[in-house]
Amino acid sequence: MQSVFLQIFLKHVLLAAIAFGCAGLFFLLTMDRIVMPYFQKTGQEIKTPNLIGTSYNDAVKMLRSLNLAVVSDSLEFNNNYPKDAITLQYPLPGTMIKLNREIKVHVSKGSKPLYIPNVIGMSRRNAEIVVKKAGFEIKDVALIHSNNYTRGIVAGQDPPGGQEVPENADVVLYISDGQPETNVTMPNLIELSIFAARDTLRAYDFDITKLQVHYVDAPEMLPNTVIDQHPGAGTLTHTSNEVTLDVSKSE
Repeated sequence: MQSVFLQIFLKHVLLAAIAFGCAGLFFLLTMDRIVMPYFQKTGQEIKTPNLIGTSYNDAVKMLRSLNLAVVSDSLEFNNNYPKDAITLQYPLPGTMIKLNREIKVHVSKGSKPLYIPNVIGMSRRNAEIVVKKAGFEIKDVALIHSNNYTRGIVAGQDPPGGQEVPENADVVLYISDGQPETNVTMPNLIELSIFAARDTLRAYDFDITKLQVHYVDAPEMLPNTVIDQHPGAGTLTHTSNEVTLDVSKSE
C-alpha cells in the first residue's frame, strides 16, 4: 500500500516539474520574442539621421532634438563641401543606435587656399604654365582691348594675382588683341578757350592730370584758344589716355 502511494506521489511531482518547466520556457520565449523587442522599439533606440552636407550648427540642433549628441572628430579641407559642412559621420546614416549616443563627424574647412601668381604682362603661353604650376586650372581665355599691352600679352586676370584663393577657383585670363581700349568719342575742342576745353574734358570724365598744353604763336587767334588737339575730334579713345592741346599764347 505504501509503495502504491509513493508511486502516485512521484508521478504528481514529475507532472508538476514538467508543468513548471514549460511555464518557465514560455516566459523566456515571451520575453525574448515579444516583450524585449517591444521595449527596445519604444524610444530606447533610434535610426541615425543623414548629416552629410548639413552645417555643423544645424546638425547639433537636429541631434539635440533627437536626444543624440554630435562630436567634431576632424577638420579638413574639402573641395566638394562648403566650410562648416559635415563630410563624414560615424555611425553611418540609417544605423540603429541608443539614445544619448555621440555621433562623430568630419567637418569641412572649405576649399584649400592656394597662392595665385600675378601673370599680367606675360605671354599667354607663359602665363598658362605659371598658373597651372601653382595648382589652378584655367577656365577661360578672353580677348580684350588694351592701352597698356601689345597683342598676345596678358592684360588682366580673374581672380587677381598676389593673393590666396580657394584651390578650385576658376581662373580667367584676358589677352590683349592689340587694339587700344576705347570708351568715348573724342570731343571737338578746337576754337574753344583752354578753360572751356578743360571743362569739356572733365564732363567727358577725362583724367585732367594727363592733359598736356603746348602754347604756340598764333597771332591770328584769340589768346588761350585751342588751335589743335590730339586725339583728333571724333576719334575713339579712352578717358584714361593723355590728351594734348596746342593753345595760342596769351599777349
